[in-house]
Amino acid sequence: MTSYRTDRARAAASAADSAVYGRRRFGSGFFLGLVLLVILAFALGFVLVGGFSETLKVRLGATSLSLLVATPLTFVLGFFVGMFGKVRRLGMGIVVGALVGTIVLAGLFLLIS
Repeated sequence: MTSYRTDRARAAASAADSAVYGRRRFGSGFFLGLVLLVILAFALGFVLVGGFSETLKVRLGATSLSLLVATPLTFVLGFFVGMFGKVRRLGMGIVVGALVGTIVLAGLFLLIS
């Protein structure tokens, strides 16, 4: 039989482990969301423009226009993953990473245009 003190120490260690893994999942979800959004936006931008002979402005413009499709798709993926309890932080990291990626790509487009 374990004592109350041992149970309390075990519960505190479990909570600390859960917090650490939650932060790790959020960080990996952030990176995953950012990478997924950028890849999807550039791929849709290539489909929208066509050939490889376009200038950087045209390519970046098509990529920023394709953000109108890529951002909601990445948000849906993040919210879907966030519906499950154990990986909720991963899903929210995907959403935040997609939001940061959208802001960076749109800001880049506004700076170059």
